[in-house]
Amino acid sequence: MHWDRCRDFEGEKALGIWLLVDDSGTVEKELYVESHEYRDDGFDVYTATLAGEWTHLEATDTADEAFPRALESLDDSGYERTDH
Repeated sequence: MHWDRCRDFEGEKALGIWLLVDDSGTVEKELYVESHEYRDDGFDVYTATLAGEWTHLEATDTADEAFPRALESLDDSGYERTDH
């Protein structure tokens, strides 16, 4: 399995999206950096599974704080990541 970097799916609300993909191409988990600036709020980092389980990792004031937390979570997972 590996983390595959994707692009925005939600009209610039989701700034960073990584999918944990197995060898057959099935997505096992998703990791998001999401902006809430549209409602005068900060940023969230969270994971989601296809079974609907959400894990909130951190709320931050800026994207510059959120992305290092997301990358730390990816690195801690033990799976390699691709950023394309």
